[in-house]
Parts: sequence; structure tokens; C-alpha cells
Amino acid sequence: MSEWSRLRSVLDAVHVPDSEAALLDQMVAKEGVRIVSFVNAHGYNVSAKDDDFARALKGSDILLRDGSGMKILMKLMGRDPGPNLNGTDLIPQIISRHAEAGHPIALMGTEEPWLSNTAGKLRTDGADIALTADGFQPEEHYLTVLTETPARLAVLGMGMPKQERVSTLLRENLDGPLLVINGGAVIDFIGGKVTRAPAWMRRIGIEWVYRLFKEPRRLFRRYVIGNVAFLWRALRLKFGAQ
Repeated sequence: MSEWSRLRSVLDAVHVPDSEAALLDQMVAKEGVRIVSFVNAHGYNVSAKDDDFARALKGSDILLRDGSGMKILMKLMGRDPGPNLNGTDLIPQIISRHAEAGHPIALMGTEEPWLSNTAGKLRTDGADIALTADGFQPEEHYLTVLTETPARLAVLGMGMPKQERVSTLLRENLDGPLLVINGGAVIDFIGGKVTRAPAWMRRIGIEWVYRLFKEPRRLFRRYVIGNVAFLWRALRLKFGAQ
């Protein structure tokens, strides 16, 4: 599959719900293993070059738009972008739904002390955190620990594309019911490793500027070079790249 075919197929897989409330109602797996993923400008760039990652995104049961870059792309392509359902805002609400239902929850990603910080905060809020595992284990490790300690919600915070590979592995080998969320840096946000941008920056879709300011060395390539590459790809798609 060509780069442009991959990009079109990922875009076609993005789900635009009627409302955030309607989406949250779908966030408890009744049977089987369901995967929720998010695609932002960086993820879209990765999917252009990584066929396995693009397949994992397309294979998600629910793929959601994250960020202003994807909003620009969807508008360019004549599609309704819907609400900005970024994981940092949405995933804590999903966790709360499962906590209220008394479901066991697995947190798998990041490193200490941020992983324990997140688990502690969520337990204080009433969540049943049944399992934690850092994000640097072999992919099969997460299958093993979830087999030994089943959960109804697994939040993966290993970064892409590893978390997407792990989510696919879990779906192929577990019976469920289990909702698997590819959550990126959400465990770091909850645990206090990464701070959120001011509300006004989040409202106008420039939280990435704040993150770049806080971590310029690590994020320069992703947000400066990456955003230029993303906009070039968006324009190529708009004007008929094959």
C-alpha cells in the first residue's frame, strides 16, 4: 500500500460521534476486547511510513481525532471534524465511568514514580487499580500480566507505535470483556510528570506550543518539523496525491 493510500485509509477510519456523552456510553466493553485509539498530527505522520502502525489504527474499534492538526486535515478533505476528543481530557472520564461501576483497571505505561503516583491518585478517587506495569517491558509481558490479573479497562501509556501493537496483541489473545485504550502520555499527565497548558491555550488548540516550550529538545522534531510535514501531506492529499 502506498503512503497516500495508507493516509487516506487512516483518515477514513476516524470516528466522529454525535456527542461526547454518546461516546462515553460506548466506553464499557460488554464482551470481547475492544480498542480505542487516538490519532493526532504526529500519529498521522507515523502512519505514513509505518504500515503496521497504520493497520493498528485502522483496526481500532473506535479511532478518534485528537488535536487541531487533524481538524485542519478533515476540513480540507470536506469532512466534519466533530469535537476534539483528545485522550488527555477524555480518558479520565472513561476511568471514572469504570470506577463508578467497580471495574478492575490496569495501568500499563510510563515509569516510576509517575506510574505509582497515577495509581495512588486514582485509588484515592475510588478506582480499583488491580494492576500496574511500566511501559518498558517486552510486549508479551502485558499479555501475561493481564491473563494473570484480569481487568475490565486497560490504559496503555507506552507511546506510539508500541502501545498500538500491544493493544492488538491483547485483542488477539484475551477473551474479555476488556476495553483497551491507547493513551499516550495520559498516565504521565495524571501522575504529575507532564503539566497541562493553561485552559485558554487548550481551548484554541495550541497546547502543543506549551509542551514544546516545556520540552524543546525532545519535542522540536515532533512539533516543528513534524507539523510542517503534516501540513505538506494534508495539502498533497487535498490535491490528489496518488
